[in-house]
This record gives sequence, structure tokens and C-alpha cells, in this order.
Amino acid sequence: MGGALILAAAAGALALLLLAVRLWVVLSPRAPVPRRSLSLLVVAGSGGHTTEILRLLENLSNAYSPRHYIVADTDEMSTHKINSFEQIRADRNPSATFPEYYVHRIPRSREVQQSWLSSVLTTLYSMWLSFPLTYRVKPDLNLLRSLPFSENPWRNSQRNKTGFYFHPKNNGCWHIAGTR
Repeated sequence: MGGALILAAAAGALALLLLAVRLWVVLSPRAPVPRRSLSLLVVAGSGGHTTEILRLLENLSNAYSPRHYIVADTDEMSTHKINSFEQIRADRNPSATFPEYYVHRIPRSREVQQSWLSSVLTTLYSMWLSFPLTYRVKPDLNLLRSLPFSENPWRNSQRNKTGFYFHPKNNGCWHIAGTR
């Protein structure tokens, strides 16, 4: 009994230490570094969700560059909308430099009418591919909608990042997370 109490106390102390270190890393003041642009990562949902997120980006300045878009590998419509959106942006402001944007594809976590049981494996696979992309892209700001499809693996790969949540309306939640 005494050994279990000591073990529980040690585990609690370790948990508190890890929490304190995490809070220190997140909340410690850093000297701001002036920069000309911030990289933006946008996780596009499917269908109308891509349109919603592109509406948020319509008036975004060119200071948010490069823009990285994450889409499900089966979602051709979102890819087309993003390419059209970026082309219209470039046509509206011809004096701007070449628009720097990238479209990355990850497997969808759960297809429509896929069983919940098999979606566990496909979500893990999607997450497995999202983690390397997270560290390769290294965005300054993430923008994604909280829905259980292609967004979830990306959001889970960003769990160690700081951020806040922006609710534009009651039926949706947009996550805007700063990553540095």
C-alpha cells in the first residue's frame, strides 16, 4: 500500500512538473521578431465549408504568404475552388508578386457512409501523414473549421500549439491557432 502511494505521488509530481514546463513554454515572453509575412495554413473542409473559409480569406492582405491549403485527397471540388480563388486574387492585384500558395492533400479521415469502426484506422492513417506535413510546413497561423473529416487529423497534429477559437456562428467553430 505504501509503495502505491509513493508511486501515485511521484506520478502526480511528474504531471505537475510537465504542466508547469508546458505553461512556461507557452506563456514565456518572447521578443517579437519583425517580419514581412506570416505563413498561413488553411484546412479546407468539403463543399460549402471551403466556400466559407475562402470568404474569410477574401480580404486578407498579401502579408499572409505563403498560404498552405490542406484538402482531402478525394476532394477535387475544394482544390478547384482554391485554385480559382487564388487566381482571382492574383488578377485583382497584378502589382503583387506571384501568389505563393500550395495545396497539400491528405487522406480523408472518414468517407461518407464509412463505418465508425473502420474510421478509427483511416483517421490514424490520416494523422500519421499529417504530422510530417505539420513540421515541414511550419505555419505561423492555422485556420480550420471544427468538423470530423479531413480537419481532425490536422487539428490533432497541432495539439502542442497555442491558439484560440473564433466562433462566427452557432453551428460552427473556426479554430485560429498561432504556432510560434
